[in-house]
Amino acid sequence: MKIMCDTNVVMDVLLDRKPFVADSYKVLSLCEEQKIAGFVSASSVTDIYYLVRKYTHSAELAYQAVEKLLEIVQVCSVTDRDVLAAFQKRAKDFEDCLVSVCARSIHCDYIVTRNKKDFEEFDIPAILPSELLLRGI
Repeated sequence: MKIMCDTNVVMDVLLDRKPFVADSYKVLSLCEEQKIAGFVSASSVTDIYYLVRKYTHSAELAYQAVEKLLEIVQVCSVTDRDVLAAFQKRAKDFEDCLVSVCARSIHCDYIVTRNKKDFEEFDIPAILPSELLLRGI
């Protein structure tokens, strides 16, 4: 199975956001154990760095977070074709649309997110971390 992890799933773990951290941690653990192939988009990596630095006020902690993330998941490139495809869709949320386009380009089975409704208009199924865990992987 191949999944695209939305930024909020990663941030739940990095910032210990309760009550979401437990399921998100389990999903990332499955990726780390290579029981599923986990990805984040290249644009998500920059968002994650920015958010960790913003909330911790530490560039070093942000770099450490990204370093750990890169040990757990693979980074999906964002090409000019991906950006153009997302742009042409004129979605309500460009960033989520770009994540969806990237997930489709690498043939992900799911986008794992806490905000399923943000991905309803796209053609990759979005599921909650808890729903992925219920699949018995």
